Amino acid sequence: MRLTLLALLGACSSPAESPNASRAEVVRALAEQVAQGHYAEFALKAAVMHELTTALCDHPDAGTFAAAQAGWWAAKAPWARAEVIQFGPVVEYPERLGPKIDDWPVNEEAVEALIAGEDPLDVASFGLMGSATRGLPVVEHLLWPDDADALAALLATPRRCEALVGASGDVAISAERLVTVWREDWMLRVGQPSVDDGDAYDTVQDALDEWVNRMAFTAENIRGTKLGAPVGDKTGGEPQPDLLQSRPSGRSLTDARDALAGVHDLWTGGAAESPLGVRDLLRDDPVLTAQLDALFETTDVRLAELPEPLEDTILLQPELVARAQDALLALQVAVQVDLAQQLSVTITFNDNDGD
Repeated sequence: MRLTLLALLGACSSPAESPNASRAEVVRALAEQVAQGHYAEFALKAAVMHELTTALCDHPDAGTFAAAQAGWWAAKAPWARAEVIQFGPVVEYPERLGPKIDDWPVNEEAVEALIAGEDPLDVASFGLMGSATRGLPVVEHLLWPDDADALAALLATPRRCEALVGASGDVAISAERLVTVWREDWMLRVGQPSVDDGDAYDTVQDALDEWVNRMAFTAENIRGTKLGAPVGDKTGGEPQPDLLQSRPSGRSLTDARDALAGVHDLWTGGAAESPLGVRDLLRDDPVLTAQLDALFETTDVRLAELPEPLEDTILLQPELVARAQDALLALQVAVQVDLAQQLSVTITFNDNDGD
C-alpha cells in the first residue's frame, strides 16, 4: 500500500509533458517537406516553362506568347518562396546553382551580345555559360524586352527564339539538379544532423539556428535589397529602378511577397499535409506566437498596399515603401530577439551584410 501511494505521489509531482513539437521533428519537416516541396514545385514549373517557350518558338502567335510569359511567371513563385533557403546547393560549391538560376538584375548588354554573335544557343551551350547570360532573368528579358514588341522581335531574329528555348531549358535542368542534390545530400544534413557527420550541422540545434537565422535574413533582404535599394536608401533618396528584381515583367512586388511567404512557410510548416514549422515549438507560448502571427499579417498587408508596378511606387509614393520596410524591420527584430531568445538560437551575420 505504501509503495503504491509513493508511486502515485511521484507521478503527480513529475513535470507536465510539453505540448511543443520536438526540435528534431521540426527541422526534419522543414528540410523534407518545406524545402524539398518548394524545390520540387520549382522543377515542375521550370519544365513547363521550357515546354511553353518551345511551343512559342515552334508556333509563334499571341496565344503561345502569352502562355510562355505565364509559364515564366508561374515558375518564379516557388523559386521566390525558396529564397529563404540561402544555404546548401544554391550557394555552396561545386553546384552553386543559385546564380545559374537567378543572377539579377539581368545584364542586358551581355544577353544582346550573345544573340548578335555566332556561338551556339542550345540548352547544353547555356549550361557552360556564366551567370550573366543564363537563368530566369535572361528568359524574362527575352519575353519582356524594353523597347520592342517581343513577339515581333522573336519572329524577326531567329537567334532570339533559340536563346529563349536554350535558356529556359537550362533553367529546367538546374532546377532538377537542385531537387536531386537537396534530396540526396542536404536534406539529411539539415533534416537529421545527428545522422550525417562532417559538416556544419552537428546537432538539431545547429540546424534550427540555420532556419531561424534565415527567417530573419530574408525579411532583412526584402527590406534592404528588394525595396530599399530601388527606392534609394543608399543613394540619398534617389530612386534606382535599375535595381528592381524582375523589372521587365513587373513582378518585383510579387517577388517580394513570395519571398515573405517563404519565411512564413518556415514559421507554419507551409502547405504540407501535416505541417510542422517553427511555430510548433512555441505551443506553450501563446503570447509570442500571437505576436509573430500578427507581424507576419501586418507585413503582408503593408506589401499588398503597395500599388503595382513597384517601379512607379518607388518614384511616386516612396512613403508607402517605407511603411512596408518598417513592418519588415519589426518582423526581423522579433525573430532575431524574441524568437531567438525563446529557442536559444545563436544569431549569426547575414550573408548580405555590407553589400
